[in-house]
Amino acid sequence: MPLRYYGIKKMRMIERRWFCFRFIICLYFLVSACALSAQRTHSEFSARIKTVEKPILIPSDFSMLELLPGGMVIHRDDWSKTGRSNLKNAILSDLKTKKCNLKPLEIDPQAAEEMAEIQALYRLVHKTMQQQTFNPHQSSNVAGSFDFSLGPIDSILHRLGADSMIFVSGYDRVSKSGRKALIELAIADSSGTILYYSVKGSIQGNDLRDPASATAMVQELLAGFSRTEG
Repeated sequence: MPLRYYGIKKMRMIERRWFCFRFIICLYFLVSACALSAQRTHSEFSARIKTVEKPILIPSDFSMLELLPGGMVIHRDDWSKTGRSNLKNAILSDLKTKKCNLKPLEIDPQAAEEMAEIQALYRLVHKTMQQQTFNPHQSSNVAGSFDFSLGPIDSILHRLGADSMIFVSGYDRVSKSGRKALIELAIADSSGTILYYSVKGSIQGNDLRDPASATAMVQELLAGFSRTEG
């Protein structure tokens, strides 16, 4: 029991830290009032991305928020569910054009526990990826490198009939005056190596409850993802 309690407490602490850092990035985006767009790839991206044929989409850390006239921001579960569904459908459609088949995620309770651990680990890695991507004070050598890993995930992928994982996180904040969205997408191969990381911020267009808006956002997120040369 003490070990289990410690593990749960540690995961919650990780999640709180991850949320705080994501909030800082979101705040930077809101204050700057400009659209963000960044893509980073592993040095062996061109060769190793060809092994990504049957990815699974990990349950996303995506939320839709409503900014009320008084300034209060509330989380909308109903909107979030619609937004996640639209993002999933848009990713499925875009990957088909790239000869990738997104596999449905069907897991048993044992696999669900393992998946939760992978998600917690990704949040830690994700935080470091954000720091490197958005830190303007890094040297050119550091900024040019992109090497992050979750550790081997081939065992669970094999059980799920997949060869890679896609992680999506971010938010879409809607108000009467407009919207602000920041979505991040990462692709990891069976070794757990993050091969592709893409960030897209937007202050224009409809919110992600609209399938067309989700499609446009995903197309930009996956613009640099290609399994063919040239």
